Amino acid sequence: MDPMKTGMIIYQARKKLNMTQKELADKLFVSDKAVSKWERGLCFPDISVLIPLTEILKISLYDLLKGEKMNKEEVEETLKNTINYSNSELKKKKKKYFIISSIIISIITIISIICIIVIKQDSQLSGIIDRDTIHSISYYSDYKTTINEENQEKLELIIMKLPLKWKERTFKTSDGILEINYDVTYKDVVKAYNDKTYVNRAMINNVLVIFTTISDVNTIKIRFNDNSYTITRNKITKELSIASYDELLEEKVWKEEISKKLENDEFVNNTFKLFEVKKVLESELKKDLVSDK
Repeated sequence: MDPMKTGMIIYQARKKLNMTQKELADKLFVSDKAVSKWERGLCFPDISVLIPLTEILKISLYDLLKGEKMNKEEVEETLKNTINYSNSELKKKKKKYFIISSIIISIITIISIICIIVIKQDSQLSGIIDRDTIHSISYYSDYKTTINEENQEKLELIIMKLPLKWKERTFKTSDGILEINYDVTYKDVVKAYNDKTYVNRAMINNVLVIFTTISDVNTIKIRFNDNSYTITRNKITKELSIASYDELLEEKVWKEEISKKLENDEFVNNTFKLFEVKKVLESELKKDLVSDK
């Protein structure tokens, strides 16, 4: 299962019902922060709220877990029966570990089957599959927007869907500048992925997605705790000879002009040199800590 896809299903269904995150949270007896995390793909809803969530949003359980609309009545029925049985047994027989373990194994087996289905279908996506998926532009194009307070939700959806989902990254905007902050060093991110080229590839992809979908961003700054990496729209546009970012919204154009190039390590290494790299001072980090408080 893809938490980003599941989050998008929740977001779209909630919006269709003209319901706020707070209203949905109140109906489920959870916090609005929990709903926000679901929609951003940071975590899955707890198993105990899955069925109430589908009933409130008027979507099927299979659609919720799969992350897209499909006609899978038999799988949905099996999942509902298994989860209902699991909840019932957990409440009545908390001390019977053997039964609980059997139920958990059954659920994991069903989820594994769904994951296999998802992986097979997602294999048709253009881009490179690694710890995160570098998706085609069609994954983001529905949320094309600009920088202003009214569009903060769309901005958050785009940015939180991007690869390199390291912890809970934050972002801020000001006068055409978008800054994405990671509370970790670039060196540690590369170490975690064990692939420097992949990390650089993802950063380039993220920059191009943002310039394509957020029309009034002119400068992007990706800041880690050791270094910051800044690039302007004009600089990468000129270097890559991009005629129009609107044309890149077409999936075929994106695949030819961006995805295929990102698969080339030499292209990635040369393009990454376009970033202006600066050392992040300890005083900057302390300043952020104070402002967060």
